[in-house]
Amino acid sequence: MHRHHAHRGVALALAISAAACGGTGPEGPQGPPGPPADRTKLYCRSSGAILNASNLTTSITCDATSDIPWQGACEAPELPSGLYLARSEPLNWSDLNALPGWTCTWAAFGAVPDQNFGANAEICCFAIGHNP
Repeated sequence: MHRHHAHRGVALALAISAAACGGTGPEGPQGPPGPPADRTKLYCRSSGAILNASNLTTSITCDATSDIPWQGACEAPELPSGLYLARSEPLNWSDLNALPGWTCTWAAFGAVPDQNFGANAEICCFAIGHNP
């Protein structure tokens, strides 16, 4: 019987401490203003590549090294049977001297089909200091 009561006491203590943390205190100091967010500076690029057994990778970059990459994606609407998207990843996002971009690589479960297919690497970027 002692064990049953001990569990109830622990549960009650947890509920009380959780309620104490949920209160709202005074508002903290105002942080510094962020960079101006001009949505007209957001643009997207697409590689529009034709891939085949000898080349299963396509990449796309932002327009300038100073542009801020926002997001990237890969697509291949009519991917031949047996292929899959193996890598979808940022390119040069931490190198401020290189064009940021996105790269996409497909691979095969077995033999790569000898067939052309359309594929896109897409990147959306914020233009900083120029108009795209």
